[in-house]
Amino acid sequence: MAVIPKEPLEWLNLFRQQMDEIFRYLTTLEGREGVAEKEHAPLLDIYETGNSFVVEAELPGCNREDITLSLCCSTLVIEGNIREETDPGATYICLERPAGRFCRAVEVPPGADLDGVKAGCRNGLLTVAFPWRKNDKPHIREIPIE
Repeated sequence: MAVIPKEPLEWLNLFRQQMDEIFRYLTTLEGREGVAEKEHAPLLDIYETGNSFVVEAELPGCNREDITLSLCCSTLVIEGNIREETDPGATYICLERPAGRFCRAVEVPPGADLDGVKAGCRNGLLTVAFPWRKNDKPHIREIPIE
């Protein structure tokens, strides 16, 4: 389900993120003669508890400095880069571990507190937790048809 911004500043923020993505893509093509940078999507676990909405991303070999988390409206964007650490003198028979740029977007449910979000990274597992808002009215209601 696509997120439609309601405020003008949200539209500008979304536009800025899309332009950043376009320029990032164009810089990967510059001087590479049609060979684009490798990109992959990390594996995610998304679940709810009684206290929070949680997103976990599997990022083995990724440093905290290489990860960027952002919120656009109610969408969590996880992006970064896993450096390829190969031995230049070795002849590899198999390379299965992902390396390169990654990006994932997850829509955060309406009852989550976007201001109370907490994130941590340990042993290659990024955890982002949004607590549930207290005393929140449900956002879904039935509309009578006349």
